[in-house]
Amino acid sequence: MADTLRHYGPAAVAWVLLAYRVSKGRRGAPDPARDTVWLVLLGLSLSLTLLTPAVYAFAGRVSGVPNLARLLGHGSMLVVAWSARTFLWHLNHPITEVQPRTRLHLGFLAATFAAMSVLFVLADTPVDDARFAARYAGDPWVLEYWLVYIAYLTPAFASMAVLGWAYAHMSTAPLLRVGLRLVAIGAFLAIGYNLHKALVFASERFGFSYPPAGHVLIDGVLPMLAHLLVLIGATLPAWGRLVNASESLAWLSRYRTYQALRPLWRALYAASPHIALTPPSPALVELVTVRDLNLRLYRRVIEIRDGRLALMPYLDLDTATAARARAAQAGLSGQALDTAAEAAALHAALHAKALGATAVSGPASHTPGGGDLDSDTVFLRDVARAFHRLEHQSHHG
Repeated sequence: MADTLRHYGPAAVAWVLLAYRVSKGRRGAPDPARDTVWLVLLGLSLSLTLLTPAVYAFAGRVSGVPNLARLLGHGSMLVVAWSARTFLWHLNHPITEVQPRTRLHLGFLAATFAAMSVLFVLADTPVDDARFAARYAGDPWVLEYWLVYIAYLTPAFASMAVLGWAYAHMSTAPLLRVGLRLVAIGAFLAIGYNLHKALVFASERFGFSYPPAGHVLIDGVLPMLAHLLVLIGATLPAWGRLVNASESLAWLSRYRTYQALRPLWRALYAASPHIALTPPSPALVELVTVRDLNLRLYRRVIEIRDGRLALMPYLDLDTATAARARAAQAGLSGQALDTAAEAAALHAALHAKALGATAVSGPASHTPGGGDLDSDTVFLRDVARAFHRLEHQSHHG
């Protein structure tokens, strides 16, 4: 049963998602980025289906060409790499800039598939076998075939991983942001799998010891996981609306923010217990308590602000200025610079109060933060994370 799911599950998921994408049709103005998504789905659906044992055997039997399904499946994967890369280019570049790139890489794709076809013919693989690597790994031209294949895929998948992660960071749409990250992770896993297979073929050809123990798991799970992540990520903005995924992601974001604020809130509470309406719960209890999250997050933000206000007599402007200068020298700017300086100032003030330093009354310093509750919550989350790193460094420094 597990083998059946591994072989046929990703292909079934791909066809379901492709059917959903086609059923939605094109709505609104033409969108080149959106229009390439169906090519990603079609290429993955064909590739995954051709490499299932039943279809693999059927293609060889009908065509009379052993292992033809492997060549066609790999050709479909080249289309996936090209179309996914094109999709990411369209997200952040004008169409006049993208079109020359896509034509150039389409030429590379055609040349790659032509070279793979020549090497496929040269390789002596007379037995149609879905377990191709186990039978033919050490045979002439098989390694060369795979090296040509991954010479196109690896840069394309690397571009997908880097651009996908970068664009996810810039995106303000939760579903698109998560989808791009899933695609990036899937592309990264695909690179690992392809390099692993290249080493398998090379070890059989040249007689060195590889793969390491546990390679069956790599062969079985890694490609399936990579395919599913790309499939889910590429289509999440479309089907995610049906299951209210955006609301779930928003709740998860608030939950992560609430937990991220805990180290800073605990430190301020320890210095000024009066800021909290209720004392802190054990960390494990807080992790599993999910009710009234909006209210608890609001209270935590307000209590952190009250804690900072109580700490004002210990805040040293010189310390904050020095921390800002160090952060700027490290290349930080904008809000990242503000959060690093604020975290350092709070850390120093808490340390001073704990040592019994004398509170002083000085001119009120500027209090950095957001312009409203949402932006201030994000600001304090980043301050809390920077504060947590300082705490870790001071305990292990």
